Amino acid sequence: MRESAVLLKFAAKTRVSLLLAGGVSCVGLACQANPSFFADESTLSSSADRILSALDGVVRTSRAIYVISSIVFDYKYSFRWLPPGSTEYRSMLPEVHLRAAKRLLKLCETNGGFYVKAGQYVSSMGHVPKEYSSTLSSLQDQVKPCNIKGIKDVISKSLGKDCLELFLTFDEKPVAAASIAQVHHGTLKNNQEVAIKVQYPDVEQRMKIDFTAMAFLSKSVSLLISVNIQQGHIPEIAASLAEEIRMSEENLAFDREKPLNERPRDDEGVE
Repeated sequence: MRESAVLLKFAAKTRVSLLLAGGVSCVGLACQANPSFFADESTLSSSADRILSALDGVVRTSRAIYVISSIVFDYKYSFRWLPPGSTEYRSMLPEVHLRAAKRLLKLCETNGGFYVKAGQYVSSMGHVPKEYSSTLSSLQDQVKPCNIKGIKDVISKSLGKDCLELFLTFDEKPVAAASIAQVHHGTLKNNQEVAIKVQYPDVEQRMKIDFTAMAFLSKSVSLLISVNIQQGHIPEIAASLAEEIRMSEENLAFDREKPLNERPRDDEGVE
């Protein structure tokens, strides 16, 4: 029997309700731990934006709960009758590792941000199974870019003008995408070619929610299966991402004082 067919043995509607409840709980904890989430008018311009950001957090967290639950169940179900260390156990272990790694890769690519950073961190760790490090290593090269509307909104809000006013040409297809920003090619009004690095919308608020969800999930997995997840790595990942965001915002604030064509090519905000 395929493990997906018996996952938790809940009806579809019940499973969705449980996942959404978990997502709402994590978002609620994030908001309680960070009261400024709904009070920071400088980053989210309206009540509608803040509500949409919270709902997006519920969806991402529910997705993460579903994927992690599937992975936990796969490990428990696949080895339920196999003694640890047996020939059958050792031969099946790489297959289960690979299935889990592929699920995590898809989750990181879909959720983005903090999840991409976490996936990159895991892929660089020397003591994880090779199936995880090799599968998640693709996150080091290229991640799924943000939709172009969100990018243009960030440019407009940050610089006070839309792309048509700022650039002679603006390539909507990014040349690179990372955990908190992506880069576009463009041409200024004076025909100077530039690389335009744009921070993703609401990245700081998303990180607060995702950090809470990741901490909750790591503790849950440690309780459900016999694996020691080093939860101390999670604050390290969050601190690394927060530092990237801080540097991005500082560079952007500094460059707002300059004409666009005098801004440095390596700016982390919008250049």
